[in-house]
Amino acid sequence: MLIRVLPMVPATLMILGFFLVPILWAVYASLTNQGLSGANARNPQFIGLENYYYLFTDTRTWEALGRTAVFVAMSVFGQNVVGFLIAYGRQAASTLVQNVVSTIVITAWVVPEVVAGFLWYTFLRGDDAGMNQILGLLGLGSQAWLLTNPMAAVIVINIWRGCAFSMLVYNAALQDVPNEVLEAAEIDGAGRFHKIFGVILPIIRPVIAINVVLTTLGTLGVFGLIWITTAGGPGTSSETLPLLMYNQAYDFGLIGYGSAIAVLLLAFGVVASLFYVYLFRVGNARHD
Repeated sequence: MLIRVLPMVPATLMILGFFLVPILWAVYASLTNQGLSGANARNPQFIGLENYYYLFTDTRTWEALGRTAVFVAMSVFGQNVVGFLIAYGRQAASTLVQNVVSTIVITAWVVPEVVAGFLWYTFLRGDDAGMNQILGLLGLGSQAWLLTNPMAAVIVINIWRGCAFSMLVYNAALQDVPNEVLEAAEIDGAGRFHKIFGVILPIIRPVIAINVVLTTLGTLGVFGLIWITTAGGPGTSSETLPLLMYNQAYDFGLIGYGSAIAVLLLAFGVVASLFYVYLFRVGNARHD
């Protein structure tokens, strides 16, 4: 029995050290008035649920929560759809096209978040930006995208950067779809649309569930792209929970209050994951 348990000890210690301990510390800090500097930094006091009271009675929190929900939902949907379409389209392309497409898409993913955010900032920032110059050549009007449509801008940027992961996941999943099933569907007269929705997607449903959960958890923590491009502005029009947490913890020095927002963000991720798991489990049960 001991021999079977020993190999699990390193992984268990890593989980406790790098996952569970920070969560427990954040929960504890959220119950105190710990500050970034001053007396509350040296000697924080236990204040119970006071941070959570102010958190849930502040309209700024609910506004940030709503923007986070929109940002996550649209980003996850876009990353999965775009990633699947690229992976599906690659199958019918030549090897050269496959390699070129993969290189372009993956490059956007591996570029550091700071660099990607700055590139998009320069592309969208003003009348002389690249986007407006392209629109000018097409005879369309220009605008300050990061000021007039900040949420739409950061969603598009996040989809652009994150669809590579979904492409890799779905590319591997599509290779496991039996050719015999696709050939049988073609013999039955199934078109491209029916093959995708009637054959391929039901087969790779477990992969979709896992990928949706992973992209959701990854998108919940997106900070750099939004901070570099809009910094949560104009005003708070693109402020999501991670940016609200940063602003409260470091701009105002309220570490305890920022930790409460971190706990809320964690709870948001857990609920979203459980919802997706339940949704796809029910779907699989009905399909069976």
